[in-house]
Amino acid sequence: MPKKYSTKDYIKKTAKKAVKKKAKKAARGNPAIAFLLFLVVVAAYLGVCVIDYNNIDVGFEVNLGNANVLQFIWPKSDIEPIPVPVEGEAMYHFIDVGQGDAILITTSEGNILIDTSEKGAEAQLDKYLKAAGVESIKYLVLTHPDADHIGNATYILENYSVKNVVMSKYANATTSTFEKVIDTIEARQIGVLLLDVGDSFELGGVQNYVIAPMKDYDDNNENSLVIRSSFGETVVMLTGDAEHKSEADIVERWNAATLKADILKVGHHGSNSSTTEEFLDAVSPKYAIISCGSGNKYGHPHDETMELLTEKGTTVYRTDLQGSIIFKTNGKTLTLVDTVKAESGK
Repeated sequence: MPKKYSTKDYIKKTAKKAVKKKAKKAARGNPAIAFLLFLVVVAAYLGVCVIDYNNIDVGFEVNLGNANVLQFIWPKSDIEPIPVPVEGEAMYHFIDVGQGDAILITTSEGNILIDTSEKGAEAQLDKYLKAAGVESIKYLVLTHPDADHIGNATYILENYSVKNVVMSKYANATTSTFEKVIDTIEARQIGVLLLDVGDSFELGGVQNYVIAPMKDYDDNNENSLVIRSSFGETVVMLTGDAEHKSEADIVERWNAATLKADILKVGHHGSNSSTTEEFLDAVSPKYAIISCGSGNKYGHPHDETMELLTEKGTTVYRTDLQGSIIFKTNGKTLTLVDTVKAESGK
């Protein structure tokens, strides 16, 4: 079992890392350029604080391709009650929360929530969790500190009974959103599990094994927790926003038996910065899940990713097109749960 840190210990640890990383980066370049970049970062940070404080939703419209995606749409407003797994079952919910990630794992013994999407998706996430009968969360896993993954973590911590917060040992950030999360954990006196490669946690027969990050990368996305989640013979690969460097290290370190999965949660919302052919071949999933927002400003998922998934014959589900996607497993068979009916004419 990984060591459980107090929040104060965690704050000290991550603050030191963040300062060292910034100093190291600044020392590499030209001092004048470094100073200009510093001013840009400060201005951007202040802008984010204003947006964050006023709960402003900023977005742009772009056209998305629909290559090799199942073309049915689930309604996203009224969510019907969602079945709760009985003993001997587990359910994986890839929740439609816009341009962000939120993955719920439900078992007969409790719940795991992995990421909480971006600020502004609070009501949508809350409604879904209530429909799934979630009142308490044994493990709240925050794959990395980006706002589209921890944007509603404070709300979850304040409104649900959370037993443990799980993060990577390499997680560090100085954003106002991350600081609020840490402050709330401190106020609630919740311990933080800082996981490293090889660490694991279990609930209701669902085994969650950390296979990345291998080291402290210079990028928050690369530092995402990558979790091999399994229930019996069913394997789900959960990648956060891990990109090419982390994927390459994963393929180099782990054998095919470890990486082979039934479901791949595609890294970084389908960006071309993730999902290399080597990584996809190693995982060789039957299903790929892309969590992204309709008309998002990043153009996710990118054409290159969709084309590669199509080439490999992978069945793709997208939250921007299908809404929330739910799989149930008894450890031997994996079934798409049809709890939310397709709208007629869509």
